[in-house]
Amino acid sequence: MTRKLTCEELEQRIKELEGKILEHRHVEKELRENEKDLKAIFDAIGEGIGVFDITGKIVKINKRIVEVGGYSEEEIIGKRIGLLKMFPPKSLLTMLFNFSKLISGNETPRFEIEAYRKTGEKFNLELHGSPLRKRGRIVGMVGIMRDISQRKRAEEALRKSEETARVMLNATTDIAALIGLDGTVVACNDKLPQSYGLTLEEIIGKNILDFLPPDIAKNRKARAGEAIQSGKPVQHRDELGGRKFEHYIYPVVDAKGHVAQLVIFTNDHTEEWKVNKEKEELQEKLARLNRMEALGLLAGGVAHDLNNILSGIVSYPELMLMDLPEGHKLRKPLEIIQESGKGAATVVSDLLTLARGVASDRETVNLNSIVKEYLLSPEFKKLEHFHPTITLKADFDLDLLNIKGSQVHIRRAIMNLVMNAFEAIGNDGKVTISTRNQYLDKPMKVYDQVCGGEYAVLSVSDDGMGIPKDDLERIFEPFYSKKVIGRSGTGLGLAVVWSTIQDHEGYVNVINDENGTTFELYFPITRDEVSYKDPSVLIEDCKGNGQKILVIDDIDSQREVGCKMLNILGYKTKAVGSGEEAVEYLKEHSVDLIVLDMIMDPGIDGLETYKRILELHPGQKAIIVSGFSETGPVKEAKRLGVGAYVKKPFLLESIGLAIRDELAKQKK
Repeated sequence: MTRKLTCEELEQRIKELEGKILEHRHVEKELRENEKDLKAIFDAIGEGIGVFDITGKIVKINKRIVEVGGYSEEEIIGKRIGLLKMFPPKSLLTMLFNFSKLISGNETPRFEIEAYRKTGEKFNLELHGSPLRKRGRIVGMVGIMRDISQRKRAEEALRKSEETARVMLNATTDIAALIGLDGTVVACNDKLPQSYGLTLEEIIGKNILDFLPPDIAKNRKARAGEAIQSGKPVQHRDELGGRKFEHYIYPVVDAKGHVAQLVIFTNDHTEEWKVNKEKEELQEKLARLNRMEALGLLAGGVAHDLNNILSGIVSYPELMLMDLPEGHKLRKPLEIIQESGKGAATVVSDLLTLARGVASDRETVNLNSIVKEYLLSPEFKKLEHFHPTITLKADFDLDLLNIKGSQVHIRRAIMNLVMNAFEAIGNDGKVTISTRNQYLDKPMKVYDQVCGGEYAVLSVSDDGMGIPKDDLERIFEPFYSKKVIGRSGTGLGLAVVWSTIQDHEGYVNVINDENGTTFELYFPITRDEVSYKDPSVLIEDCKGNGQKILVIDDIDSQREVGCKMLNILGYKTKAVGSGEEAVEYLKEHSVDLIVLDMIMDPGIDGLETYKRILELHPGQKAIIVSGFSETGPVKEAKRLGVGAYVKKPFLLESIGLAIRDELAKQKK
């Protein structure tokens, strides 16, 4: 029979039960807090973690799986793997195969599958799992998932980078190479070994830095280090063998995202650098011309006012001297005033020359005559008197072509150049003044940019110390002189030369070194009143009788001049601008003689043109006209049957006689 509890016993039992309830609640609270802490740790792991039961149902996932796939916990937890939209069929088969291995108690290796985010974007996963055991029995699986899309993209980028590198190495016009991190050449195009004068076998596998000077190698190694450290392309420039190079270094990353190799492209920017340098020089030239023009305008205004003042200083003393008897005490002062006035008038004349346009009244003149006249002048005799230890040598081209110009201003320019040459020597030395005909087939880049054409050239040379490099660009500026103004001149001498040559649409060249200086003045020629000979007899001797002549020259003006001269001599002419045109014309026509230029750009040259013409018309008569010496192609053309060689610029008599003599020959 059960004993009834007393009130005290009941109260004691109730207290015990209340204590156990409180203890149980405390344990439950600790469990909830521990579970919360575990959940926080679970979610903080950088890789996705999922817990599956034995049937493949998802029991728990961490936050990373939600972030990677874009599906919420509600859309994943409680569902079996096969029902998730995240995995395509092929990926599910791979996962189920590996899941079955886990259920049987085996660890699975890492494997990769494709999956789809909730947005529909495809991405790549790396998975591996471990069996979940309870009391020694497998009750499920823990799977670890890693998003490897970025790594896959890097691998694909590397594959494409290597493929692109191979294609570019063979296709690019630049020097290109695939380089290891230690500088070893892994692969390259043919241009790399060619740039070092080596074969491909001699450079593959070698360190590219070994082929460079130490300072260049050090710089390139440093730039390559920058690319490796940053993982970004690096660009730099250097100079080797007088040429300018620009290098582009591209890092190539491996599957782990690390820089494994470098692709280097090298561009030779020498020509671009030359173009930019030429552009800068042209800009400086334009600025210099603008300065000269501004100074010329100023000088013209000043000269106009000074002439009004000087007219009284020069004229009145002359009138007063006419009334004064010999021996009068005022004659000497008046003569000094008059001479000073004349000297000032000379300076004004130079100022007017700077104003440009003063040589607008031009006539046909010959540089030889002007130079000879100056050498017989009192000014030159006075110069020789002050410099007795300096000799002058004159070398004239007797067939010098004429020019259109102002004899007064050209003579003044010659005088200034000769004076400048004498004063540049100082003591013992030699000054040479010479003339020549010059034909330029192409523009010539010298001190000034000389355009192609026919010129009469005047040269004045001295064997002095030369002009300092820093002064060379400014020597033609007014008053820019290292001489003592008033003792050695006005500082306008070379400025007058510059303005005169500009006024005559010519060009200046300065050849300068420590052995002396040469000034060359290029004047465009004219064929009016050619030479000093009596042309009537010679022209009659050169007359033709309507023979057909084909003029082949790539310069419009040369074709025009040639045809005009030959028409005057009585020939019928046809002109073409290239060798190709000549060949096409002669396929349908025949001519008695061809006048052939040797250098024609672009296109075939004179020699090749003549060879093709001989295939159409064996024994075709021809003469050569050219601005160059008798080169190999000229001699070869003569061997093939070409007659005379006439150097440009040519005289009417010289071209006429050459054609006459060639036409008179018996055809071979």
